Amino acid sequence: MNDELIKLKEENARLKAELAKYKKAHQAGAKAMNANLTPEQRSERAKKAVAARIAKYGQKSRKG
Repeated sequence: MNDELIKLKEENARLKAELAKYKKAHQAGAKAMNANLTPEQRSERAKKAVAARIAKYGQKSRKG
């Protein structure tokens, strides 16, 4: 039982490290892709993201 727990913890640590690697690669790719967008394209993407967020979670009042 103890050996099984140790193996699971090792596997969990390995998977977390692999996930971190993929997240870092994704962030680098997203930054490079956004660098090639025009301001109008970035604005359009942001508007779509906001609309999707509102559709998923509903409109939240803004603190101001």
